[in-house]
Amino acid sequence: MQSEIILEQDPRERPKSNDERYLALVWRRFKRNKLALVSMWLILAMLILAIFASFFAPQDPAQRSNEDVYLPPQGIHFFSDDGFSVRPFVYPYETTFDPETFEPKYVQNTEKKVYLQFFSEGWEYSFLGMTFNTHLFTAQDNQNIYILGTDGMGRDELSRIFHGMGVTLLMAGLITSICVIVGSLVGITSGYLGGKADLWIQRVVELMLAFPELPLYLSVIAILPKTVSPQTTFVLFVLLLGCLKWAQLAREVRGKALVLREMDYVKSAIAAGASDGRIVVHHILPNVLSHVIVVATGMIPTFILTESFLSFLGVGIRPPMISLGLLLNAARDYQVLGSYPWLLAPVGFILVSVLVFNAAGDGLRDAVDPYSGR
Repeated sequence: MQSEIILEQDPRERPKSNDERYLALVWRRFKRNKLALVSMWLILAMLILAIFASFFAPQDPAQRSNEDVYLPPQGIHFFSDDGFSVRPFVYPYETTFDPETFEPKYVQNTEKKVYLQFFSEGWEYSFLGMTFNTHLFTAQDNQNIYILGTDGMGRDELSRIFHGMGVTLLMAGLITSICVIVGSLVGITSGYLGGKADLWIQRVVELMLAFPELPLYLSVIAILPKTVSPQTTFVLFVLLLGCLKWAQLAREVRGKALVLREMDYVKSAIAAGASDGRIVVHHILPNVLSHVIVVATGMIPTFILTESFLSFLGVGIRPPMISLGLLLNAARDYQVLGSYPWLLAPVGFILVSVLVFNAAGDGLRDAVDPYSGR
């Protein structure tokens, strides 16, 4: 009797499913777009910076210093009159007064060096219910260091930007999530059901599109009492914009659902007795998901700009919370802006955030259809 030898197949040689092949093709096409790939890594770096803002911040963002009001940025140096230094250092500022105007002036003391130390102990902060005091870098001997200067209350601008970026990205992500969930569900339901249900749902969508969301938001903020906590304003901000911005996505998804419900595989599933929920989840939703993801990457920079605009006007995030728009609110005075231009530093972070999300969204839009020629 001839024995049979059965060899187990190497998992790496097993045929991939259609989903795995599609994702591989999308990733391969996405990598060809170098700008989108770099933007993706920058987005990841921004998220890490926002989540671990307290670790990267050299100073307590809420700490005030009456002696360091509107202190100019301190440059990081490796060279001095003594030559090259492996350890980076900054020159401390000394306060003098203008004999004519009696205004304070800050002059760098180039004879004294304040060296930076990495992974050192500094101000305490909480993360996930635990207390830490380790930071990426601080100044030696617990001295103050202001890489991007200070504001009118002597608070470190760099540390506040790190924390403000986290609040701004969190708000944009939450609003986008609400828009994606509501818009996708409404659009798929409207397109799949059709008939009178589609007619009435689309009238509601058109009403939402015609609704002036900005006047509504401003009126709601105006009637809120002054004792409302900043956290309540934050939640209200998210809910209002999230509930008013989903309509455009719903119309786009509805158009795709109308086409997909006429496809042969959907009709076959209906003939086989599949439930509406199964058809929507297993046949329609996967085919509109790529479009939804692309639209979501475009929504995030839009909501970043919206938050920055409203907070700059003073009707968005409220202290003691910090956002990029709220930081720009301190530079709304032309006189202050002309004298202390470093207060515009949050603009750079806003521009980078918007550009990288737009670039990643463009690359993702081109990659979701790997079979299209280019």
